Amino acid sequence: MLFEKTKHAGTFFSLVSPETILKLWKRIIDKYWTQKHTSKPGRPPITKYIKELILNLKQENFLWGARRIRDELSKLCIYVSHETISNILNHYRKTGVIKPTLSWNRFLSSHWNTLFSCDFLTVTACSMVTFYVFFIIKLETREIVQFGITPNPNRLFLRNQFVEFEYKYPGSMLIHDNSGELKWFPYDQYNFKHVNTVPWSPNMNAYAERFVRSIRQECLSYFVIFTHGQLRRIVKKYIEYYNKYRPHQGLKGIPTVPPEQVSTTGTIKKKPLLFGLHNHYSLVCESRQLNNFPLERCSHKSKVKQTINLRLAAGSFIIGKLLSNLA
Repeated sequence: MLFEKTKHAGTFFSLVSPETILKLWKRIIDKYWTQKHTSKPGRPPITKYIKELILNLKQENFLWGARRIRDELSKLCIYVSHETISNILNHYRKTGVIKPTLSWNRFLSSHWNTLFSCDFLTVTACSMVTFYVFFIIKLETREIVQFGITPNPNRLFLRNQFVEFEYKYPGSMLIHDNSGELKWFPYDQYNFKHVNTVPWSPNMNAYAERFVRSIRQECLSYFVIFTHGQLRRIVKKYIEYYNKYRPHQGLKGIPTVPPEQVSTTGTIKKKPLLFGLHNHYSLVCESRQLNNFPLERCSHKSKVKQTINLRLAAGSFIIGKLLSNLA
């Protein structure tokens, strides 16, 4: 009705102007002829695997910088710019993954190969004679590399021990406590350095003190010592067990020299160690079972009789020795 009454009503109530239509048409044309980009602009992102590899290289080689890591990656046919590597390392530093300083574990692990420790332990024999057992332990492998036994721990005894140690491990570092024999010994004449611990601080020589506790609890507390030769055989057998078969907590429960496994399946073989005080168990292939367990000719009854006679003789001998000392 309004358009019928007013001639110019269309100029005031038009919904779309010609300029708007032209603009919409241009947008349609531009959108039609514009090609869409299938990839993002710039260089491709670094994968998670390469980032973890850069982190491992930095943690295992704390002296390496971004350029050195770039060169090492190029040897693996992985090409990353040093700026990108630097940005990745800075991100790990901000998140706390990479420590800013050298850790004690890394510092000590770089010196383990030359660190040794020594100490004495005392054993009282049945004749009330005190024997001194001197030993040297390697801190890296917890291995007893040398030992000696004497009733008189004088300077001549230590000289013989240190001459042998100098020949085996020249230029090493030896840790010892402040006992009179070790503190005033002339170490300047030998080709190794020495470090004495602070008085009344056994934890500064913890590995040697732990070996003293181990040999007492696992070996010497179960024997009555009569002679020097008997003590030497017992200590030698225990050191062989300690170095080759005994698990060490500091080495994640693995012995210093793990025995060779014949097979992953088979029969469990028991090997008595330290005169039957400890046992070692290993897997033996079934095809080699007869070779490792030869048939014994003697009967079971005869073996039992021999064992009982030996125990009675040893018991009577030990009781006689103890009664003579009490008298």
